[in-house]
Amino acid sequence: MPKAVRRTSGPRAEPYPAIKPGDKLPTPKTTAPKSAPKKALKEKTSPEVNSASAPVTSEDSATKPKKATKKAATVSTNKPSGSFLDIKLDGEDDNTIPIYDTCSTIRQKINALLGKDNHKPENGMPGEFDKQGNPKPYTKASFCRALDTRPDMLARFLKAKQMMGGAESSVYPKAYAFFEKKRIFEGKKKTPGREKVEADRPNGLPLRDPNHMRILVGPGENPRDFLDEYGQ
Repeated sequence: MPKAVRRTSGPRAEPYPAIKPGDKLPTPKTTAPKSAPKKALKEKTSPEVNSASAPVTSEDSATKPKKATKKAATVSTNKPSGSFLDIKLDGEDDNTIPIYDTCSTIRQKINALLGKDNHKPENGMPGEFDKQGNPKPYTKASFCRALDTRPDMLARFLKAKQMMGGAESSVYPKAYAFFEKKRIFEGKKKTPGREKVEADRPNGLPLRDPNHMRILVGPGENPRDFLDEYGQ
């Protein structure tokens, strides 16, 4: 009979080295990781970092300083701001405004404001505009509200006769203050008639209606001889 072949194993592993007291333990071999490409490890310079982190903006989207917008209209420095009704006259608080327009002059101004000059822009109600943006003209009702008076009192004053007829009406001083404020606001000069009254009556015209005056005269005397041109 043939002899059986003896099985042989592979080379034997090297025996662990003997460890003596005080020896250091051997460190296991580790495989070093593959080195990264030099380009990837290259540190970015500060400009590159800033450019990479900052969002890209176009010239159109870049913030530009805004130009100051021009005002649509310039306010004249020669006129008070706001409404002419806001102007305060001397003596207005205690109703002692000196009046230098006669009653007939005030009646002419009222009739012009409510009549032929009614639709002039400078004669419109302050702060009141129609749908087209034009100042609303005064009506008799709105004018009475501006004077704080009644329509019947205004009508009675307008019907009075003579230069100083209606001087005792409350409409007279209120209407004078209305038109005086308007004159100051518009910067208009005084009329020659106004300057004459100031020279003749420095303290203003009295609130006395000559139609209501009684004068005792003797035979052959005329009451008009005792009155001045203003009927006073």
